[in-house]
Amino acid sequence: MLPRQSAALALLRRLPAVQRLARIAGPVSTHLVGGAVRDRMLGLPVGDLDAVVEHRGRDIATRLAEELGARFVPLGGRQFAAYRVVSPALTLDLWDREGTTLEQDLARRDFTVNAMALALSDGRLIDPYDGERDIGLRALRATTTASFSGDPLRVLRLARLLVQLPGFAIDPATLELGRAAAEGVAEMAAERVREELRLLLLGPEAHRGVAALAQLGIYPGLWLGQPGRHVDASAAARAILRLEHLAGCALAVREAGGEVDLPTARATLLLRSLGESPVAVLRRMADAGYATQRQSAEIAPLLDWSELPLLELEQRVFLHRAGTRWATAAAAIGACEAVAGRSAAWQRTLVALATLLRREGATLISPQQLLSGGEVQDLLGLPPGPAIGEALRRVRDAQVSGRVQSADEARRLLLAARPHG
Repeated sequence: MLPRQSAALALLRRLPAVQRLARIAGPVSTHLVGGAVRDRMLGLPVGDLDAVVEHRGRDIATRLAEELGARFVPLGGRQFAAYRVVSPALTLDLWDREGTTLEQDLARRDFTVNAMALALSDGRLIDPYDGERDIGLRALRATTTASFSGDPLRVLRLARLLVQLPGFAIDPATLELGRAAAEGVAEMAAERVREELRLLLLGPEAHRGVAALAQLGIYPGLWLGQPGRHVDASAAARAILRLEHLAGCALAVREAGGEVDLPTARATLLLRSLGESPVAVLRRMADAGYATQRQSAEIAPLLDWSELPLLELEQRVFLHRAGTRWATAAAAIGACEAVAGRSAAWQRTLVALATLLRREGATLISPQQLLSGGEVQDLLGLPPGPAIGEALRRVRDAQVSGRVQSADEARRLLLAARPHG
């Protein structure tokens, strides 16, 4: 082990919560495992902690929660008892291996870089599957040939870790194991699949994760209801290129005054890159539980536009209808246009949109209501009913187009459109 890695692991053992865990566990064999050990060795920030004890797991976790003023949550598990300790500053999952050997516990973990254990008693690193070597090689390698068979969700985790761990590549034999297990993703709980996809699309290296999903047969297979099958290689190629261009387009949009929701833009591009209706695919993903109602509501409006409008009236309608989502829509469109070689035209239109926003801003996106329903009813002599709402919509549309800016102008508009008897 490199000296800096040894020092990093020593710091991990000195974390207050870890020291408290070691004291509570006493003579019980206790190890930190998983991502915290891996990330310390990589020099990355450590988030949540995972630990394994030889026995007395519930008692140790309960006492730790009490001392930390944290919540104690029994997790259950098919093979091992597991408990979660949750505080505002820390989440620690504690597994009780209940007489199973530590090596057997590590064997059930997904990848070798996650299958190392740090002994709290003496700081020794237990590494039966050469995770330290793979840290040095920056390789994601399955712990055993059975790594995916019990939990096909690990196929998605493989792509997600590729995004999260800098400079890593997938071991070729592991890629083949993942391909063989990819069809099983359809049998996994939808919320687990959804969470892995969400995490994959969070970071700037999302295009690398999607490239891995394509190699594994997950994209576009999962989106088209056929995970594990390479149903359309051209869709993956389009998506990856567009995702690579998205960062530059998002920067241009930000400079124009917009706030881009990058994960939503990335999800939109994955849908746009398919060979069939993205709206229909989004509906299928939502029905399967792979997208929440909120995610669908964020993405669906962005699928209405395949290009930025050129004429000012159309630009006004676009900004009004898109609302605060206009920047995310513009960035996603820009990525598509960049791949098609039309970046210059997109940039010119973006400048026009920015100018329009600076000039009229919020009054364009969300116009002030100039007349109340009661005023419209009195003005036009209408009974209560849908005609009043239609009249108010005509006023709002006229505001968006720039033809009406005051209550008097709104009244004249409605009176002019009133049928004469």
